[in-house]
Amino acid sequence: MTLSATPAVGQLRSSARSRTGMIRRRALLGYLLVSPALLLSVLFFVLPMILLAAMSFTDWPLLGTPSWAGPEKYVRAFTDRRFLDALAFTALFTAALVPVSIAVSYLTAVMVRGHGRFVAFVRTSFFLPVVIGFTAAAYMAQVMLMPGTGIINIALEAIGASDGRTAWFTQPGTAFWAVLVLSVWKSIGVAMILLMAGMQAVPEELHDAAKIDGAGWWRREASVTFPLIRRQFALCMILSLSGTLLVFDQFYVLTKGGPSGSTTTAVMYTYQQSFVRFDLGYGAALSMVLTGLILVIALVQLRTLRADGSGGAS
Repeated sequence: MTLSATPAVGQLRSSARSRTGMIRRRALLGYLLVSPALLLSVLFFVLPMILLAAMSFTDWPLLGTPSWAGPEKYVRAFTDRRFLDALAFTALFTAALVPVSIAVSYLTAVMVRGHGRFVAFVRTSFFLPVVIGFTAAAYMAQVMLMPGTGIINIALEAIGASDGRTAWFTQPGTAFWAVLVLSVWKSIGVAMILLMAGMQAVPEELHDAAKIDGAGWWRREASVTFPLIRRQFALCMILSLSGTLLVFDQFYVLTKGGPSGSTTTAVMYTYQQSFVRFDLGYGAALSMVLTGLILVIALVQLRTLRADGSGGAS
C-alpha cells in the first residue's frame, strides 16, 4: 500500500513545484511590466518629495549654500499671517467650488448617461473644456470679460443687467465669482465621465423594480443610483478637493492675487516665497504643509465615503 502511494505523492509534489514556479514567473513578469511606471514614479515623485522634505528644514537660497534651520520654517508657516489668510481664502474658494462643481457634474452625467440621438455630441461638448489648459482658459475669460469690449459685458449691457463696463477682476467679490464660474466650466468634464460610467453600470432592472414600487425620479436617484456609485462619487470628491486646494493658474492670470492680496491662494503664496523672494526652504515647508493637508483630507474622505463591500458599481 505504501509502495503504490509513493509515485502519487511524488507527482503531487512535482505538480506543486510546477505551480509555484508558474506563480513566480507570472509575478516576475508583472514586476517587469510595471517597472517603467515604478521607475518614473520614483524619479518624478518619490525622490522630489524626499528632496522637498529635506529642503523644508534648511535655509535654501536660490543662489548660495544651504544651511540647516531645523523646524523653524514650519513654526514660521503656522504663525505667518499672510499664509494663513491665503489658506483661509483657498478654503473658502474650495467650500464654494466643490459642492457646485460636483452638483453640476452629477446633473450633466444624468443628461448624458443615456443613448439618445444627440447624447454623444452633448457629452463631447461638456467634456471639451477639460482639454483646454487652465492658463489658456483664464486668458480667454480675461478677453471675454474685458470692460467695454468683452462679449460677456456686451451681452449684459444688451439685456440691461449692467453698463457693460464692469471690471470683474478689480474687486474681490466679482473676481471670486468670475473665477468660480470659470473653474466649474473647466473642470466638470472629468467628474461627469466618472459618474456617468458608474451610472451606466447600475443594472436597469433595479430602476424598473423601483418604478413598479412607485418610486419617482428623485427617489430612484437617491435610493438606487447614488448608493451604487459611491466609489465614483468619492473619487470625484477627492479629485475636486485636491485640485481646488492647489488652485493657482486662474488666479495668477486673472487677479495676480489682488486687489491687496485678497485673492492670493495658498499655492500662489508658496510660489511668491519660493520664486519671487527666493526663499526656497520656506517655500518647501509651505508645500509640505499643503501636501499634509491634502493627504489628511483625502484619507478622511476615503474613510467616510468609501462604499461597503457590496456597494458601488464596478
